Amino acid sequence: MDRTLRRRAATKRFGLSIRTRLVLVSAALLVVPWIGYQYIQAMESYLRSNQEAQLLSRAQVVAALLREKTDIFALGASGRARTRRHLYVRPLDTAIQLDGYAEDWEPFRQRFEDYSRDHVLFAADDYRPASLSFRHQLGTRGNYLYAIFMVRDESVVYRAPRGLRLDKSDHLKISMTDAQGQLVRYQLATIAPGWVNAHRMPTDGGAVPLAAEVRIKGEWQETAAGYNVEIRIPLSLLGDKLAFAVGDVDDPGARSLRHVVGTAAVDNTENLATIVVPSPQAEHLLQQLERPHTRVWVIDSSYRVIAQAGDLRATDTDTGDTQGRNVPAGLLRLFYEAVLPRPNGAFHDSLSSASRLEGEEFALALRGEAATRWRKTSDPELNVLTATYPVRSGDTVLGAVAIEETNSSILILQNRAIETLINISLPAFFLAAAALLVFATRLSLRVRRLRDDAENAIAADGRVRAAIAPDRANDELSDLRRSFAQMLARLAQYNSYLETMAGKLAHELRTPIAVVRSSLDNLETNGAQGDGRVFITRAQEGIERLNDILTRMSEATRLEQTLQHETPLRFDVGEVVAGCLSGYRLAHDKQQFELHTAAPDATSLDVLGSPELIAQMLDKLIANAVDFADPGTPVIVRLQRSNGSVCLSVVNQGPPLPETMRQELFDSMVSVRSSESGQPHLGLGLYIVRLIADFHGGNVKAENRADTRGVVFHVTLPLAGT
Repeated sequence: MDRTLRRRAATKRFGLSIRTRLVLVSAALLVVPWIGYQYIQAMESYLRSNQEAQLLSRAQVVAALLREKTDIFALGASGRARTRRHLYVRPLDTAIQLDGYAEDWEPFRQRFEDYSRDHVLFAADDYRPASLSFRHQLGTRGNYLYAIFMVRDESVVYRAPRGLRLDKSDHLKISMTDAQGQLVRYQLATIAPGWVNAHRMPTDGGAVPLAAEVRIKGEWQETAAGYNVEIRIPLSLLGDKLAFAVGDVDDPGARSLRHVVGTAAVDNTENLATIVVPSPQAEHLLQQLERPHTRVWVIDSSYRVIAQAGDLRATDTDTGDTQGRNVPAGLLRLFYEAVLPRPNGAFHDSLSSASRLEGEEFALALRGEAATRWRKTSDPELNVLTATYPVRSGDTVLGAVAIEETNSSILILQNRAIETLINISLPAFFLAAAALLVFATRLSLRVRRLRDDAENAIAADGRVRAAIAPDRANDELSDLRRSFAQMLARLAQYNSYLETMAGKLAHELRTPIAVVRSSLDNLETNGAQGDGRVFITRAQEGIERLNDILTRMSEATRLEQTLQHETPLRFDVGEVVAGCLSGYRLAHDKQQFELHTAAPDATSLDVLGSPELIAQMLDKLIANAVDFADPGTPVIVRLQRSNGSVCLSVVNQGPPLPETMRQELFDSMVSVRSSESGQPHLGLGLYIVRLIADFHGGNVKAENRADTRGVVFHVTLPLAGT
């Protein structure tokens, strides 16, 4: 119990064990992956610079190839009037069914452009987008130009069956230049949803058609918000300019034109938007230079797009990782996807449908300087790098090449580096922590074993009862253990010397005492007279006291030797106590003795040991109680049985014990008696009581009475068979 309390007190004093501290110290290893993570993040600027240099080198190569293809830039160098409006017609990768529905255009939804307030060409009253607006996209497939107009119109008015004018109903205007650069106007209107043909219109603005143009076909479908018009125009009819406009008539009675919204003005060639349809030669060249997740633009000297190839957007399989099909790897993949930024392959690209590219990097390229620029996207983690390089013909800048890439490769590279760092550092950390934990546990066990061995080596009375075995290891803790073992060995030798010193001293002193006694006897026999007889008497009393001291010193030594060879017997401790009390009453006729037995008469109080030793122990307790008892007060002896043991208590009324002496009272050579007593007291009586109690497997303790008017000695002995 005392040992447990000491351990708890030590734990509370030190707070953390060695094992816990080493485990906490191992947490410092986490700084390694943190430094690695910071390094990977710092590498982003280097990776960006490297990507800029690589992309600029590729743009230079493409520009060098285009230098031999000056016909691609013929539109920009033709000297014709240029407008800021420009249409770059992109090829369509899928077939378009001319049915008036927008499902076929779904793959190209990012290319759609909205036309509303900023594109009003005519307004008879206040314009509202709900009254007329449209979304528009066009592209080439085979030998045809396809276009769709998703018109929002509050009131759809169809052409009158007998009406000649095409501007008295909702209609679509088409203005273009032919191969000779002459203005050609067409208009579509229908009396009902379905198949529709274009009509050629006068160039002076007249509204009565000249003739039907069956080569331009279309489909008109009514929708909940208005109507859709999907048309197909042979590429052979197109020149280098094109514009569309939608006319709105809301009143079927008056049939007056209310609003016109268009891609560009449709009244003359100067205001039409320029159009570029990629030539097969340009398409083939750019497709050869195309790389995954890369887009190549070619612009002329007027910032107009004249060729384009590639796509920046990546599919899910491009950005995903197919590694780790098992459950642990799958869970680890989910963890990485949750904590690491991932590039979004389906981000919105604002330039995907651009026909003109205006920006500082493009302006620098058209001035003859290479440039790079990063721009943001809808995904906060994803940026787009644009590298531009001029295309020259001699000293003239014909146009520029722009190559675009996202930083998804950098993000993926960073993520994979971080994943590799985590995959390597975390297992290494846990292995190091486990190794430190094992080492700390082993070290802690060795320290605890040394502590237990040190506690078990010395008994409560200060005797060395066991040696500490030296450790075979070769470290500081083993050296400490060997030092403890050597110290205990020296302490055991010293204790052995002290234990045998009383016997040796008694043996050595008995001879001179005998000589002195015989000399005193001779003096007395020879008839010493007067003061000489007084001195002889005092000398004989001193010899007797000295002999008594030697006898008491020898008694403890003999008892210890007897206990080593004593054979335990079964006897009734109650009978021994009762017999001893009868003798005490005769020996101390002036002292009262009382015996209180709480156990029933039929219950035996058998213990295993020696009745003579129990009687000797009781002699010491009774002698101590009689010496300290107040005159006229009884000495009480109690016997109680409780929980498989018998408790022998000796109670006297007298001075209480000092608080500081309760634990040391049963040690050797400890006494609380007054030095004025005429009898020698070496403090061995209660020490003998403890030795006898220990031999019987019991314990002894002393405490003051509850009323603090005396002392109680308790000796607890286990009953036989328990």
